[in-house]
Amino acid sequence: MAPKQDFPRRSENSNGIDQNGLANTGFRHYPSGRDLALKTSLTWINGKRKDDDVGPYWRIHDKLYDMTNFIDKHPGGKDWLLVTKGTDITEAFESSHINTVAESILPKYYVKDISTPRNSPFTFHEDGFYKTLKRKVQPILKKVGKGPTWTMVLMQDALVLTFILLTVAACLTHSYTLAVFAGIVLGMTGNCAHNFFHQRDNWRMYYFDLLLFSSYDWRISHGLSHHLFPNTIYDMEVSALEPIWEFFPKPDKTFMQRYGFYVYELLVIPIGMFIEVIKRMCHNYTGELRLRPENLLPVVELIVMILFAESVGMAVRMWLVLHMACSSWFFIIGLIAAHHHPDIYHHGDAVREDKDWGLLQLDAVRDRVEVTGNLFLVSIAFGDHSLHHLLPTVDHSKLPYLYPAFLETCKEFGIPFKLVRQWDLFIGRYQQLANITPNPNPPGYKKS
Repeated sequence: MAPKQDFPRRSENSNGIDQNGLANTGFRHYPSGRDLALKTSLTWINGKRKDDDVGPYWRIHDKLYDMTNFIDKHPGGKDWLLVTKGTDITEAFESSHINTVAESILPKYYVKDISTPRNSPFTFHEDGFYKTLKRKVQPILKKVGKGPTWTMVLMQDALVLTFILLTVAACLTHSYTLAVFAGIVLGMTGNCAHNFFHQRDNWRMYYFDLLLFSSYDWRISHGLSHHLFPNTIYDMEVSALEPIWEFFPKPDKTFMQRYGFYVYELLVIPIGMFIEVIKRMCHNYTGELRLRPENLLPVVELIVMILFAESVGMAVRMWLVLHMACSSWFFIIGLIAAHHHPDIYHHGDAVREDKDWGLLQLDAVRDRVEVTGNLFLVSIAFGDHSLHHLLPTVDHSKLPYLYPAFLETCKEFGIPFKLVRQWDLFIGRYQQLANITPNPNPPGYKKS
């Protein structure tokens, strides 16, 4: 494994920045719906459908396909195809299918070529970084498989069981301290379950819905938005936080946007999950989004707590405390895990000349010394994050097998892969929020 290295120093000038203070990343459209006050997975995918403009088809590279008759046959589950109908799924297709089986199926559903340039600027050339990596990992995954090991499965189930036991104990003993611990374990459960909702349909992905979140929604906002376009204008996990957290290096950030988070994020983080529930309920009410059975799992939690608590009021208070602790854990870990530091690429910074999609992932991600190598920490704290972004459908328990091929590919393309300290990322998040100076040097830039 590569040794730890601190982030390099960066220049402070602002060459190459456009009129809005944001560098041109190559996207043909500013995301439709990005500036809506009520941002949800639904508004994001509808906006992408409008921007991609491919009618009732699915676009992959420069070809259109009608996958309608394949929806129920899709090995990954039909929701992936249903939700992406009418969009360009090039990035999703390439990153989800490591072998060539899926490519051999496509001709059956071919409709026609399309001459309109893709909205996305990212490439998948056969001799590029990402395609080369995929070829190198194919024989490894053929041998070890993509799915979870028994260790991974038992660890995930043990977290859920621990959460249940702590919750019941909190109700029986009237202990809000135990409720807080139950919430923290629930947050760990959700982080671990995120590994499962990236994969083909499986019942363990619904553990994520215990957190007041929706695994269905997060397959869109996280799997199709953040994972495919990290730290770009199409990353909903950045836009959904605005204007409270402004991670892009915008020259016009207000004082509160640069420094106010030291105070107000302490108020927002504990209720972040409740805000997501309210947004989802608004779309349920308008009929734009249907209520899914798994959305009711937190209600089941509350009912169980009522059965064990001495009163309904106490159960409700315990439930609220539990989910506030869960929300705090989840958002704190998510915000400091891998994506925010002034030397990590954010929209507005100078971009590589080579738009290989795999290189974007490496530019927008860092891996931590303290987490790498420990499956439990990797699972609850978003570890092995570079490989996870590059190969999201591969279970976390199988990623360690891929490091030799990954490091070999990095060396072949002259891409340094260095581990950093968690403390650097913790401090770097605050630095990035305060940052108003885009990096003028593209990732990989070396001074002469």
